[in-house]
Amino acid sequence: MSLSVALQAALQSLLAHQTALAVASHNTANAQNPGYSRQVARLKASVPIPAPTLHEGVSPGQLGTGVSVKEISRQYDALLMTALRLSEGRVGYHETLLKGLERIEAFFGEPSGNGLSSALTNFFEAWRDLSANPENSGVRISVLERSQTLLARFQNLQRQLVREQSFASSQIQQEVERLNHLLEQLARLNGQIVSVKASGMQPNDLMDERDVVLRQVAQLLTVQIAEQPTGAVVVMAGGHELVNATRFRPVRLTLDSSGMPMLVLDDTGDPLPLGEGVLAALQEFSRQVVQSLSEGLQGLVNALAQAVNERHQAGYGLDRSTDRPFFVLVGGQWQVNPELFDNPEGIAASATGAPGDGQVAVAIAQLTESPLTDLNGQSVLEFYRTLISKFASKINGARSAHAAFSEVHRFLLDRRDAVSGVSLDEEMVDLMRFQQAYIAAARVIQTVDNMVAELLSRL
Repeated sequence: MSLSVALQAALQSLLAHQTALAVASHNTANAQNPGYSRQVARLKASVPIPAPTLHEGVSPGQLGTGVSVKEISRQYDALLMTALRLSEGRVGYHETLLKGLERIEAFFGEPSGNGLSSALTNFFEAWRDLSANPENSGVRISVLERSQTLLARFQNLQRQLVREQSFASSQIQQEVERLNHLLEQLARLNGQIVSVKASGMQPNDLMDERDVVLRQVAQLLTVQIAEQPTGAVVVMAGGHELVNATRFRPVRLTLDSSGMPMLVLDDTGDPLPLGEGVLAALQEFSRQVVQSLSEGLQGLVNALAQAVNERHQAGYGLDRSTDRPFFVLVGGQWQVNPELFDNPEGIAASATGAPGDGQVAVAIAQLTESPLTDLNGQSVLEFYRTLISKFASKINGARSAHAAFSEVHRFLLDRRDAVSGVSLDEEMVDLMRFQQAYIAAARVIQTVDNMVAELLSRL
């Protein structure tokens, strides 16, 4: 009886430590896998004999039957993972917004000699020069050229903003397609995990894969995760269920009443709250940043053109012409009046018609400081500087927020690595321990075998 128990215990030890060696080997293989959680073979003593009953006779004690693997668990902190998912969304939001703002900052080019501020200054200086030399044809041509340069700069900025709007919409569409793919993955993984758990096993690798997908979803929009007793997770966003067991609800991109992109649930058409994440950043960038700058620039050029025309049409050119607009709308865009390129003498610099009078040119040059009703009582340059100052404040805030949340994210990643990451040194120590235990169990089997052989030889 005792020899058979010893043999069984040694065999159990061999099998248990084989499993532990396999788990350590699996950990070592995944040491560089960022989504992997270290697994541990939990050992426990096997059921002893005889089993304790009221009918069992007096014995010196139960005989242990060795060791077995209770479970293969993963080292995982649910609260830490929740914080990490929230951090993924915040970092994704500020990183995406900052990239868009930096692109706009680059093509605005402020402060520099190529920016709109410089073009505005040159435009008003040309009128100031004309006020001092109203009969100089070279100065008149300079006014036309600088005016054309200013409008070209306005139009170039507007085209760039339109491209950014289009790019943001295209990127939202790509991210929506990616979100739907991730939700489908979650539903599939839910089904696999439930099946494995129902069979009595622990689906550690599948759960790691699902955690990676959940982090990718959380990077796109704010979600709430609830794990069910079956092992499946329910994914919610703003009170709307996106994934439940093996079912998921796709999302689609549509346009609101103002033509701006928004996300809705495909089955009901209900708007989907985005919270913080890449999608929210793209939506804000498209709706607020790009639209606000585009409207501000358009309002500025409209107010400038109308103010210049008001003064210009009240004056006289060298050819005695009057009531001629300096800027005209062509295809919805302001352009310098083509008649003036053919006849620069038609530029109205005089308020009286006298050749040496430059009062109209003075009035136009003073628009740099003159408050305009269409610009909320601000001058042209003051309005533009306010517009740029607000943008600069936004980009500085985005940089600061991105730096702060990135630091928190790095801390959480370090904590996650400390809890769930694989240490090769630790795995090497475990491999040696399990190897020694395996060798010891093999020697027990060899010893029992020798004892049985000796016993049989003496019978």
